[in-house]
Amino acid sequence: YNKDFYRISLSNILLNFFYAWMTIYMPIYLHQYIGFNWEEIGIIFTIMLLPFVIFEIPLGNIADKKLGEKEILSIGFIITAISTIIISFVTIKNLWLWALVLFITRMGAAMIEVMNETYFFKKVDGKSSSELSFFRITRPLAYIITPLIAGLAFYFVGYKYSFIVLGVIVFYGLRYSLTLKDTK
Repeated sequence: YNKDFYRISLSNILLNFFYAWMTIYMPIYLHQYIGFNWEEIGIIFTIMLLPFVIFEIPLGNIADKKLGEKEILSIGFIITAISTIIISFVTIKNLWLWALVLFITRMGAAMIEVMNETYFFKKVDGKSSSELSFFRITRPLAYIITPLIAGLAFYFVGYKYSFIVLGVIVFYGLRYSLTLKDTK
């Protein structure tokens, strides 16, 4: 039993929990509560996804040469959590403002994603098929857990403030990222 494998797997569950929540509930929120049409949401989401193209390769290089996965992973959790909490307080229908807020959430998520993968594959050798299988199942596991927790959040705090709940849950990732052993 490897504590670092456990921590990076839980980090990955939290990332996929964030993805599931945002994939299912953000378009509904933007359409029904903020008032964007689907074409506008398409533009917002196109801008929102750019960090995965722009940042992942440079971040991998920075992690290898300068900072390390643990530090970038922690920064990613902080950025994602804070920007997700901010969603609950942005109530105006402004395409560029929403694109910026969601871009920042994905900037943090891209940091988490590339560091989860980098850290995991530095720690796991080719003989660890059970660990690889478990790491890969974190996505479907998160997609099962997410609607249950989101449903509770909607019931207790409402749709608008449920993003605060998500942000707090994402902050919990720091518990795992800060306790990882450095790979260097």
